Amino acid sequence: MESLLSQLTLEEKISLTHANTKFSIAAIERLGIHQMWMSDGPHGVRHEIERYSWNSANWDDDYSTYLPPLTAVAASWDLNMASLHGNVLGSEARHRNKDVILGPGVNLARLPLYGRNFEYLGEDPFLAAKLVVPQVKAIQSNDVAASVKHYALNTQELNRTSVDAKPNERTLREIYLPAFEAAVKEGNTLTIMGSYNRYYGTNANQSKHLVMDILKGEWGYKGVLLTDWNVDINTYDAAMNGLDIEMGTDVDNFDDYFLAQPLQEMIESGKVPLAVLDDKVRRILRVQLTIGMMDKNRLSGQRNISEHHQAARDIIASGVVLLKNDDNVLPLEQSKVKSILVLGPNAEMLHSQGGGSSEVKALYEISPVQGLKDRLGASTEITVMRAQNSASVSPIATDYMATRHWTGTPQWELTRFTDSQHNTVLRSDDWIANSAYRVSELSQAEYVLLKTKIKPLATGSHRLKLALDGQASLSIDGEQVLRHRSQSLTFIEHSIILNGGQEYNFELRYNGSGSVVLGWEAPGALFTPESEYLAAAKSADAVIYFGGLSHADDREAIDRADMKLPKGQDEVIAKLLAANPNTIVFLNGGSAVEMPWVDQAKAIVWGWYGGMEAGNAYADILFGDVNPSGKMPITLPVKLADTAPIALDDYNGLETLYKEGVFIGYRWFEQQKIKPLFPFGHGLSYTQFKYSDITLSTSALSDDEIIRVTVKVTNIGKREGSEVVQLYLHDVDASVPRPIKELKGFNKLALKAGESGLVSMTLNRRDLSFWDVNTHDWLAEPGEFEVLLGSSVEDIRQKAIFTYSLE
Repeated sequence: MESLLSQLTLEEKISLTHANTKFSIAAIERLGIHQMWMSDGPHGVRHEIERYSWNSANWDDDYSTYLPPLTAVAASWDLNMASLHGNVLGSEARHRNKDVILGPGVNLARLPLYGRNFEYLGEDPFLAAKLVVPQVKAIQSNDVAASVKHYALNTQELNRTSVDAKPNERTLREIYLPAFEAAVKEGNTLTIMGSYNRYYGTNANQSKHLVMDILKGEWGYKGVLLTDWNVDINTYDAAMNGLDIEMGTDVDNFDDYFLAQPLQEMIESGKVPLAVLDDKVRRILRVQLTIGMMDKNRLSGQRNISEHHQAARDIIASGVVLLKNDDNVLPLEQSKVKSILVLGPNAEMLHSQGGGSSEVKALYEISPVQGLKDRLGASTEITVMRAQNSASVSPIATDYMATRHWTGTPQWELTRFTDSQHNTVLRSDDWIANSAYRVSELSQAEYVLLKTKIKPLATGSHRLKLALDGQASLSIDGEQVLRHRSQSLTFIEHSIILNGGQEYNFELRYNGSGSVVLGWEAPGALFTPESEYLAAAKSADAVIYFGGLSHADDREAIDRADMKLPKGQDEVIAKLLAANPNTIVFLNGGSAVEMPWVDQAKAIVWGWYGGMEAGNAYADILFGDVNPSGKMPITLPVKLADTAPIALDDYNGLETLYKEGVFIGYRWFEQQKIKPLFPFGHGLSYTQFKYSDITLSTSALSDDEIIRVTVKVTNIGKREGSEVVQLYLHDVDASVPRPIKELKGFNKLALKAGESGLVSMTLNRRDLSFWDVNTHDWLAEPGEFEVLLGSSVEDIRQKAIFTYSLE
């Protein structure tokens, strides 16, 4: 490495610190240094794009295994699943000749609205830290560098490039850094991707405290820090404070990147020492040598093999969470189910092509309906109906929308203006998922234009419906067809002949301080009349509603507006439950949703986004071929107002103060005595487990010793199943506010019916510690600690006490 470094010219060194295409840095052929290629891919290697644009390269051989996102891995609470996930990613990245896979993501689910929660490992720092290590190791065992992201404090998409994160030091250390620390110290991650947001006034990628003091200082990180695409940095601060590679800055010429010609000029003028550049290049070369970029015998990887597809199925099967199962509605018995009614927006939805930089060009994807058909064959009649709420105006269904957001999902382009005449553009880079718009602050006037291409499915009369409070007009291919002004909510209609298969430019303008919704009644209606689907629900042997979110809701770049199920699903679910109380509600999504019908539902299943084998795995769960064993890695609140950022008024586009401190997620709910809808760690099984005989290796722990906690678990049910034993720690008499419970261990154990097994976990001084702002170090205070073992944070089965002393 030093020999290579000594032979590089200044210009060649500079060429290694910035991109030279959308996803690569330069080669230096005379020294055998190859172009280093990166790829998005937290749950599948992204399709190939053009070298110098975001357009698809239109390859026909860039299909990849579409894995369940990391929320499903977190819900498995299984280190083996994390390793399996990483091994598939690494192997497929190598097969696509990628050198760096941009994942895994470890930012925490602080806010249910956060658009990228689905990409990450839940809300708890300990859980995320434990799972990221085997994933990183597995990726890198394939001669591919992992890139753990986004360092640090990327907890919202609202104004993500400029919002200023300002947690106190204890919160930073205890909550938002442990997963990164574990990835560095235990996983030996070769690269880390910085976040978009600021940290105390400067971009996180060039924060001296985050990068030089902590990452490269205290932790001794020897790898590469690279930017996400289009971050707000500057040359001097980025160079001096530890940024190694700059990717994706929005300029016309790669030489104009901050770490390109501007950096070379600063070095030549003496403003930036050459040693600073040498350190960056040394790190880059170390990564390249470690992953075998100059090795003729480098691993070649495999892609889309049956083992990878089976891995996708196994991972989601381990992560599906059975939230509720009153009267043992589940599992279904095939011999008793001759007719199934399937409803819901996710019944036939495919999720791979969406979400942002995590989109995957899947070789195939099994929908929930297809999975049921594959499982049941011709022996069971499966009827699929599309239900719609009975609101007078529902947004035009996405089936009719031809325009796509860069994340792959249907979109209406949203332009905001400063004036009612729409003369001066305020913002033009936004979008919404459907033709419903509400102003962000009621009583505050807004002036907007919504645009999309609509493609009718059949020729004939389309009855346009407009519900508005304010002023609105609709133009189709430049011709105004609707215009109305109202001081209160008003409904108007207009019929127009449109041709099936033809694309029309729809432009909806709105001025006002309320809302507007554009809907229609179209020929060849997509939706089943309410009376018909409710009658079918009453007579079916089983009713399954596949609902929840999609990547129109969970997606990069935009946070959700609220925690409600979209498309009026709550109304439909409530009516189905009234018609058939045994209706199974199966939800997809990476973030919490409200469930106002929860008391009426007997069976609720949470399936995340399931990857390419989702439908098959879901059928396995529903019919008992696989016993559900997933546990929630996030808290499901009753309502958004119960969450800390909202309750403390700490969610906006300017600055985030992290007012709740270390009380993230379940810690907040316990501190505030707020009952969640479903608690962190919750997940039922088709069998039952009994905990007994907790033992501690010692009742008096001192200094650097460890303590072993052991408990007996017995499967007292009639089915084989797996249980996740969770260890929470309580500091009985701390000098600082500490959570009532903190996760400090977990272990997943598979047991046959009637079988018992022992689960052991260890605790060390770091597990007992909090970050002491006075000594700037971890501090374990002498005193009593309570060990609590349970099946969730609320379901504690066994307890024990030990004391800690310094001698």
